[in-house]
Amino acid sequence: MRKRLWLIFGPLLCAVLLILVVILAANTQPKSNYKVERKAATATSPRVFKSAILKQQALSDKQHRFVPFFGSSEWKRMDAMHPSTLAEGYHRSYRPFLLGQSGSTALTHYFGMQQMLPQIQNKQAVFVISPQWFIKNADNPQAFSIFYSTGQGLDFLKNQTGTKADRFAAQRFLKVAPQGSINQMMKKVANGKSLTPFEKHRINAQLSLVNHEDAFFSKWRIEDNYNKKILPESKKLPQPYNREKLGQVATHLGQQSTTNNRFGIDNTFYNKRVRQSEKGLAGKQKSINYESSVEYNDFQLVLEQFAQSNTNVMFVIPPVNHKWVAYTGLNEGMYQRSVKKIEYQLRSQGFNNVVDLSKDGNKPYFMQDTIHLGWNGWLAMDDHVDPFLTQKQAQPKYKINDKFFDAAWANYRPTASDNFSKFKQ
Repeated sequence: MRKRLWLIFGPLLCAVLLILVVILAANTQPKSNYKVERKAATATSPRVFKSAILKQQALSDKQHRFVPFFGSSEWKRMDAMHPSTLAEGYHRSYRPFLLGQSGSTALTHYFGMQQMLPQIQNKQAVFVISPQWFIKNADNPQAFSIFYSTGQGLDFLKNQTGTKADRFAAQRFLKVAPQGSINQMMKKVANGKSLTPFEKHRINAQLSLVNHEDAFFSKWRIEDNYNKKILPESKKLPQPYNREKLGQVATHLGQQSTTNNRFGIDNTFYNKRVRQSEKGLAGKQKSINYESSVEYNDFQLVLEQFAQSNTNVMFVIPPVNHKWVAYTGLNEGMYQRSVKKIEYQLRSQGFNNVVDLSKDGNKPYFMQDTIHLGWNGWLAMDDHVDPFLTQKQAQPKYKINDKFFDAAWANYRPTASDNFSKFKQ
């Protein structure tokens, strides 16, 4: 009987043990590999976002300076003026490491940051913060799960110290994350309780296994936007760098790409995403509001982490295509009030590197589609980002205010002339 069982299950057991040995043999220490790093930096995929080893490897590379560019779906718009294309075409001293795509928000970025805290300590970063994130029902477990890996949760548990930010992050995690092996420990953190020595040992053991698995699988099948998109687009840039000529090229490319619609948006985007439903979208966005959302509380998690890591960050606030605003009925006043609320949350805490492009959605070829920067918009962003990353910057002095975790702030709706005195009180 034993022999028969061994013949049935023995090969399977040996295969499992062999896989475990191979995975555990993978080196979890990030080693420089520029070709892999270039691909990972422009992949804009959940695979890269979830991988600790790929982020750590690139951001630790002493020979090549990769800078984290946090954002969402704008990074997919890879034209000739995209930040990665400009950095490549003009051989700049830095390369953007693009983090985020459609569906990523402040909470996903906060947990993603837990995997690379040593790599952002005392460094710089760029963060595109879109008012469209700040919707009323910002609790989307499905979107969160796309970008979440167990390693992020384990790193958070390992890093937490019982602060209000830790408690709030754990509470938000339990709201949006799927049931898993770490949820009981998350509940303890959410309730302000300390983890036991055994739980801490368990976190380290589980994290070791997860990191070995990450190191083994992370380099497989990374989307190659670098060779397919960034390099070809960089050939369109005038040489050497000349801002005036660059603007002319951007305008020309915008003109060529927006010939089949009245909104000044990219032809391909219009054909795929707008043409079929255009009539039904008239006045469709009248009721949208970005002024009240738990996303403001989630955003505070990101700011607290940047402050704790002493990271010098430039924030960019994009506009919406004005022709699209007029057609869909999106309230421009509401949009500007939400921008004002975001800016107050930033500047009142010492995050003063803010590029507000929110009023530029009516400029020619500034937007590639309805809500994303393109051509001249990318250049306007680059006018601020490139000097920020290449010239010496004073280290900001942050003044973190935990009141931004309160529901009162999430629900606060500013007026056009608001100085936020009611919230201060």
